[in-house]
Amino acid sequence: MPPTDSGTAYVVRQIQRSWPEKQDSVAIDPATGKVTDTLRFADYPVLAKLTRWGIDAHTGSLFGIVNQLALAALALALILMILWGYRMWWQRGRASAFGRPVPRGAWQHVPPHILVPLAATVALLGYFVPLLGIPLAAFPATDAVLSEIAHRRGKRAGTIAS
Repeated sequence: MPPTDSGTAYVVRQIQRSWPEKQDSVAIDPATGKVTDTLRFADYPVLAKLTRWGIDAHTGSLFGIVNQLALAALALALILMILWGYRMWWQRGRASAFGRPVPRGAWQHVPPHILVPLAATVALLGYFVPLLGIPLAAFPATDAVLSEIAHRRGKRAGTIAS
């Protein structure tokens, strides 16, 4: 990086995000061409190294294709677990259910002093973590629609008596 003024040194950085990481940099005096300062990745504090490795592992650049394949497998496993959870949610109350299921539309009978903060929490999750909050909000909405359809068809069996 070129200096901003005549009293500033040139900075040369080596950045290698794959293993082993190289994050070394040197400062060079433009007048004499001598190295005035050196900062090696080996001299970083342990927490700084762990942070750098954690970020690079999370982005898939630490171990190359192996890291990217592991992240893809983790993402696929998470998607399958989410889908399995959705399946269990929709199959509640069927013959294979364990225990008595919560009746459809039961959330409508939750007191407002509990429901309002819960809805606000879901709204905040939807704003800050959309991939978690949006499906979380979609389930009660879908449950309400299906409950209303069942009510209009006269199939109110299994719901909470008012």
